[in-house]
Amino acid sequence: MTGSNQLSRRTALRTIGALGVSTVAASTAVSARSDPSEGADQYIGVVDRIVDGRYVVLLLEEDNQVVDQLVLDVDEFDSIEERDVLVVILKDGELYRYQHLPEKPESTGRNGRN
Repeated sequence: MTGSNQLSRRTALRTIGALGVSTVAASTAVSARSDPSEGADQYIGVVDRIVDGRYVVLLLEEDNQVVDQLVLDVDEFDSIEERDVLVVILKDGELYRYQHLPEKPESTGRNGRN
């Protein structure tokens, strides 16, 4: 296995963890947080609306509170509908990665802390 394949596998495993596949991952990885070493921020994103079939208005949540919104071109998504729930990773304030969630997590808090 080459070094680039290992990096891809590591990235895939981090994404799977962020999706909250297990209860432990959901309570630790789904919350909004920052990774200063990579300059990335992770949020739960909810599609608020799609404007003129061109723009997606995504509400970004941290600790179950809307903290920001992002307006993106609909072409940045493979498929997207109003009320979709996503794990969103922003890098330098721009969409870096996203993954659909089947439903919004009950808590996006950090291990129950306020």
